[in-house]
Amino acid sequence: MRKSVLAIGAIQSSAIFLYGLSIVVSGTLGNSDAGSPLVQFLIYGFFALSLAATTWGISKNQDWARTPFYILQVFIIISGYTLISGTETGYKVSGVIVGAFGIAGFIALFRTPVQR
Repeated sequence: MRKSVLAIGAIQSSAIFLYGLSIVVSGTLGNSDAGSPLVQFLIYGFFALSLAATTWGISKNQDWARTPFYILQVFIIISGYTLISGTETGYKVSGVIVGAFGIAGFIALFRTPVQR
């Protein structure tokens, strides 16, 4: 299960970073309805970095990384629910995918024993 946690964490942190990058690119190239694209990129970048750091900690069997990883998965599940609550079908589909990855990450870490 540890490999599942590492794969899920890597996919999630990459996807979050790329999403933040896409906000900056779309905000720079066109008119953006979002607030400041740079600020949003910084927020998503910090979120991706936090997730990557906890995934790295889990790969090194560090006990400190488990609780923050759980909390980040809860935030991802909440983000998925928020997307599901949207009005467009694309948001709903992406919300199901995001929520499923959050649940899978939570369960995979829960099933991974603590290495001592």
